[in-house]
Amino acid sequence: MNLIRIFINENNMKDMKRYFFSLFILSLFLMPLSAQKANKSTKTGKWGFMNGSTWVVEPKFENYDPANAFGGRKYAIVQFQGKWGAVGADGKYYSKPVFATKELALRAAKLAVTGGDKSKFLYPVYDQTYTRWGFVDYTGEMYLRPVYEEVDDANNFSKGLPYSIVKQDGQWGCLDREGVMFINPYFTSKEEAKKAVTEWTNKAVLGENIYIGMKGSVKKIGFVNYLGNWVMKPVFDNVDKASMFNATTYYAVVKYKGRWCAIDRAGNFVVKPQYATMAEAKAAAAAWQKRTPNAKVSAANVPNVESFTYKNPNLAAQEPPQKKTTPVTPVTPVNNNNNNNSGTTTKVAGAPTIHIISPKNGSQYSNTEVTFIYETTTYDGSNPEIIAYINGELYPTTKGVKRVGKQITLTLPRVADCRVQLIAKDNKGQNSDPAVVLLHYRGDRPKPSLHVFAVGISDYDQSDLKLQHAAKDAEDFMNTVKNCNLSQYKQIKTTNLIKDKSGTDKNIKKGLSSLVNTVDQGDVVLLFFSGHGAKEGAETYFLSCNAESNDLFATAVDFDIIKSALKRLKDRKCRIIIFMDACHSGSMYGVKGTTETFSLADPDIIGFYSSTEAQKSNESEQWENGIFTKALLDGIKGAAVDENGNVTLDALELYIRNQVRNATNGRQMPIFENRQGNFILFEKK
Repeated sequence: MNLIRIFINENNMKDMKRYFFSLFILSLFLMPLSAQKANKSTKTGKWGFMNGSTWVVEPKFENYDPANAFGGRKYAIVQFQGKWGAVGADGKYYSKPVFATKELALRAAKLAVTGGDKSKFLYPVYDQTYTRWGFVDYTGEMYLRPVYEEVDDANNFSKGLPYSIVKQDGQWGCLDREGVMFINPYFTSKEEAKKAVTEWTNKAVLGENIYIGMKGSVKKIGFVNYLGNWVMKPVFDNVDKASMFNATTYYAVVKYKGRWCAIDRAGNFVVKPQYATMAEAKAAAAAWQKRTPNAKVSAANVPNVESFTYKNPNLAAQEPPQKKTTPVTPVTPVNNNNNNNSGTTTKVAGAPTIHIISPKNGSQYSNTEVTFIYETTTYDGSNPEIIAYINGELYPTTKGVKRVGKQITLTLPRVADCRVQLIAKDNKGQNSDPAVVLLHYRGDRPKPSLHVFAVGISDYDQSDLKLQHAAKDAEDFMNTVKNCNLSQYKQIKTTNLIKDKSGTDKNIKKGLSSLVNTVDQGDVVLLFFSGHGAKEGAETYFLSCNAESNDLFATAVDFDIIKSALKRLKDRKCRIIIFMDACHSGSMYGVKGTTETFSLADPDIIGFYSSTEAQKSNESEQWENGIFTKALLDGIKGAAVDENGNVTLDALELYIRNQVRNATNGRQMPIFENRQGNFILFEKK
């Protein structure tokens, strides 16, 4: 007793009372859980759970898992209508019975009890109503809407993978945990899609391998790279699979408009479509390669035309996706916890993990060189390779990455919000989920550079396509911009004028590619196009000087090429303004006629278009320019200014609209798309 008195003084007596009271409350809480006993009803022949003589969970289950039925747990693993789930002591489900095995249901139940990111456990289920596959989360609720015709059993989220190979709209592709197809569903077989995923996982050189691609119900054949981006759009009637791009064959033998021919890896005809049989074209193609053994188009020069059709998230919690209005940055080999800005990753068995210790999520930076301190784990304890993405773009290892021990120094952009992802890659080639932090730049912002890219084609090779003023339009635009007050810009960094005979499809594409590789983040880019626009089938083209009206696919610039360049500029955080004075210029972004809604594919791009797709742009002898271009030039020179004398976007839009409508008596209706708001394009002189 003396020892007890010494041990229990007044202070720890109070602590002991609180301790025993807590134990008492906990025992009351656990008592009903441990009291649930499985019983089989003599009336229904089904299993339920009783507390004494009272049913607390109604007997409606065909089976249950004795090893995981309450007994200190909050749930019991049960089988209902052939599927497994987890039911609580109140009869409500923790995980609805949608799982094929009790082991999967147990995994789901454990996550449902702890809560958290629902995307970390996704399981494919077949919806009888929609007759399509979707994916449920650990609660058994639909997480990704049922829109998929098939799911690859061996390659889906339930196997611990960060992706699922699925079939949608008749073709195969690969989606992430938000339902975004980072590999577009244009592959004709599951096996081809698996090969593409392997290339993606290994970060293979894009364009090295080329696959047959098809688009939904379009009964034509095209070619894609491993991201499912078009190398050649689906315009071919047939292809000889035995004579198609590989290590030793630099061409594909295809049927185009009823005739057999051959194309190289850039889509150029090396054997023109003139043969009645495949064998004839095949022999001609083999002879071509023998004559030109070094003619293989390198991977760097293989086209990569991105498609935004499947880039919307497919989350069941959202409304069904509407028409695409915002293209998503092309999915790169990063994982899928896109909403996780905690700086941590979840661990897949055997895969490495990475955790960012510093800087913390939400931190600010004023010096663009930022050092990241991190922790990693690998299966063998070795140091993994660290891969970085800045705002969704792979950080090049040639950009002066500094890595010392468990820290890495990166040069970040001067943008308001900067999302940094770090991925650990072990010596087996396994990638971790990304550790993600969102940082905010609060330093000085330098003046942007200005880039001007202008194309004008009047002198077409095909005589009936010739125009009067298109080349002059482009030249006048370039000169007018150069004579503006440019004090708000650091410099005019690049000017590229392409006109008349220099305006081949190849030169225009090269010019766009050069522009993309020259801009810096925050720069302002002005693009101007004047010339013919035309359609061939479902595709729309800007006609280069060498365009042939009966074969636009092979000779003109597909508008998707231009849109792809715009998207790449957008990825570099540039401010982009495009001016287009061409027939059918409205179809850059899908306008189908004057009465339909104009919808821009990307709200980060500002567009001024001379006409809708259903209209034709007009030239004027009186002005010696296209009417749209004349109004644009006068506006930039000072006719479209705000109350302070600055040329602004709003003033320019209003001025061009009124001038064009008045000059054409309302026959031509310019289109303007600006979701960036009003800002000064050129300050008052």
